[in-house]
Amino acid sequence: MKKGDLITFKGSWADGNHLPRVGIVTEVWSNGRTKQYSHADIFWENGTHGNVLVKYLEVINETR
Repeated sequence: MKKGDLITFKGSWADGNHLPRVGIVTEVWSNGRTKQYSHADIFWENGTHGNVLVKYLEVINETR
């Protein structure tokens, strides 16, 4: 996962809503000790911007 990747959300939202589902990665955050990705900033299809755990995201289309 890297900046510009198109992703889909695999989890469930706390409010029970099932949207947004698709977004673009704007930033990826990693753990300082393990260097594994932990969070990603996402620009969602509905125009909102948020931070989501990487384990709930799946890359649909990678940037080159």
